[in-house]
Amino acid sequence: MRQTHLAGEKPFVVYAGQTLPLVNAATGEITVAEIFVATLGASNYTYACATRRQTTADWIGAQIQALEFFGGVPRLIVPNQARALIKRPDWDVRP
Repeated sequence: MRQTHLAGEKPFVVYAGQTLPLVNAATGEITVAEIFVATLGASNYTYACATRRQTTADWIGAQIQALEFFGGVPRLIVPNQARALIKRPDWDVRP
């Protein structure tokens, strides 16, 4: 389905599925980096950064960096599978 996007209206944000290994040169310890990606819908202008985990603090920090990179604040942000934002799902759907 083709979508029409207005310039600067919304970035699509996600943590990419694959991780990258990080090697500590001093100790040889190997850890992983999570890759955060934000892409503006109209131009496909893309920002990416690495974080240690997908915690809420990492998610918000990456969002701030992306907005600074884009040089402004969009009308809305469209997350995809934002597991970092959900600590415990609430399945109770009472009104």
